Amino acid sequence: MIKKSNLGIQINVIKIMFHMKKVYFVISILTFISSATFGQSFEGTIDFTQVNGTDTSLYKYYVKGNNVRVDNFDTRTKNNEGTFLIDLSTKKLTALSPVRKIYFDQPSGTPIKATGTPKVTKTSNVKKINGYSCTEYDVTDAEEGLKISYWMASGHFEFFVGMLQILNRKDKYSEYFLEIPNTQGMFPMFSEQWDLQGNKKGSMKAHGVTKAPQSDEVFKIPPGYKEFKK
Repeated sequence: MIKKSNLGIQINVIKIMFHMKKVYFVISILTFISSATFGQSFEGTIDFTQVNGTDTSLYKYYVKGNNVRVDNFDTRTKNNEGTFLIDLSTKKLTALSPVRKIYFDQPSGTPIKATGTPKVTKTSNVKKINGYSCTEYDVTDAEEGLKISYWMASGHFEFFVGMLQILNRKDKYSEYFLEIPNTQGMFPMFSEQWDLQGNKKGSMKAHGVTKAPQSDEVFKIPPGYKEFKK
């Protein structure tokens, strides 16, 4: 026969164990919710079109961790005209020519900087683009005589700022995007550029955002390519 004192101890132990199981269950649920909400950085592909006057360019980003690949396609033939392989951790930029089957390291050069004095305004305008809730940011530069609007999505796009800094493109979209504070993790799903008289000068639009695992091979120099030394 179990003594009352021992029985009471056993009951208390069972209660404590039951309570601990509930705590562990709650912690597991919170961990799962946290992982789903604050999950890993974006991995997948982004297709977008850039229009400058009468010129149209097609691009595709491949993203996985610290690796980014940028393909530039001909609008008529849809052939890949050039590729950049970017390692965000080492800041290495490699250019590939699919036509000539060559590759070479591309220095970033002097960091780009807006020549004027841009004024950044975060508006209250919000709209859905590619399934993402996007907030409009306006950047106006009276000295340059231009205005660019960026519709920004927050979706763990941590690669984008680092990619722009390494590519160091000499275009206004890149220059003025880097002037906007606190953009880490954001991506402009749609951008438009005007002069201060309201004449539209160009636009950029992502027309396909696909989350999907990417093969490591996508970010490597393809077999058969030869290094071009300048």
